[in-house]
Amino acid sequence: MFYDEVKIKIKAGDGGKGLTSFRRERFIARGGPDGGDGGRGGSVFFKVNPNLGTLQFFNTKKIFQAENGKPGGKKEKKGKTGRDLILEIPQGTMVYDAETGELLFDLSSKEELIEIADGGRGGFGNTHFATPKNQAPRMAELGEPGYEKELRLELKLIADTAIIGIPSSGKSTLISVISNAKPKIAPYPFTTLFPNLGVVSVGEFSFVVVDVPGLIKDAYKGKGLGDKFLRHIERSRIIVHLLDITSVDLVADYKNIRKELELYNSVLLKKPEIIAVNKIDVFDKKQETRNKKQITKRLGKKDVFFISAVTKEGVNELLFEIAKKLRTLPRPVFIKEKKKVFRPQEKLLRNFEIKKEKEVFTVTGKRLERIASQTDPNNIEALSRLLKALESAGLAEELKRKGIKNNHIIKLGRRTGRFKDGKIIIIG
Repeated sequence: MFYDEVKIKIKAGDGGKGLTSFRRERFIARGGPDGGDGGRGGSVFFKVNPNLGTLQFFNTKKIFQAENGKPGGKKEKKGKTGRDLILEIPQGTMVYDAETGELLFDLSSKEELIEIADGGRGGFGNTHFATPKNQAPRMAELGEPGYEKELRLELKLIADTAIIGIPSSGKSTLISVISNAKPKIAPYPFTTLFPNLGVVSVGEFSFVVVDVPGLIKDAYKGKGLGDKFLRHIERSRIIVHLLDITSVDLVADYKNIRKELELYNSVLLKKPEIIAVNKIDVFDKKQETRNKKQITKRLGKKDVFFISAVTKEGVNELLFEIAKKLRTLPRPVFIKEKKKVFRPQEKLLRNFEIKKEKEVFTVTGKRLERIASQTDPNNIEALSRLLKALESAGLAEELKRKGIKNNHIIKLGRRTGRFKDGKIIIIG
């Protein structure tokens, strides 16, 4: 099967937990805190592999997570960093935010490596919380959660030349003759169920070609194989429109397919086009000559190539013309990736928003969420630190303005609280 669109979920690794520990050495009384920091969680990367031609790998597995960071150790030993996760994708993959539809990356360069989600920071060990007033802190931070996101991957094959035409016009036969592609071929429509890529050599010049299956009248309405493969024409520099000389109305076929391109994306009609009429081997020379004149006149085109993909007659002339045009055309300029690495953004404590839904108040603010998520709810000192941060942020006062009442629930990051007598009480 050919997969050119999938939805996946990625998650960077969580940071490791910091350690609460004290020095325990002979002859050293009351050793100070020596808890180490947790290791950073692994990040998630996309790497372009030009040898891949489909998103099939992502069809069976939908959730991908990098390794979590390891906990901190005694004697201020930092935990091990989690292993990064590198996901290989085909060249030409476009990465969208599945929720908003925003294009995040257009990965069109060979061997491109992009960090998608940043691993969570490791929690501080109790060494970091020692002060002159509190020389033996009994708290440490939990690891910061790794960022997670749902993405939609869409593959647009990168080819210099796209071969289009009605089913059974000979596209697959032609690409098998001129390139290293090995498509499935049979004498009936819709044999080809997915695009085939091949590399063509003309002397010392080479180019990539793709045949686009399933185009018929009203393909944009979903007829035939629909318009799902039209996206693979968008990156091509030249379109080769292959016509079947044995068709009942060859000119109507040409106009119908052109109309489908226009309905999908009118920009496709502006691409340089070469018309090739296939299967001339079915006629004798007199009929062939007569048909060539009639077809050229009806199409209203000067340069029409007449070929036989079976006998290879006229194929070399067609390839030389494609190579000639490609040499004069500029390389396409793709949208540059936005370098949108998903990571929690550190902002002021007072930068937060409150969303009310019945008796539940959800607080969102990256810095407050981070502090809350890294707080151990079972540690009194850690909870005290969190409550001081919430007080500094003015969260309770803002909740009052939003209409919060006693026993209403507050959600902040991984933590849940309850409002009681004008104060926030963390319950989990």
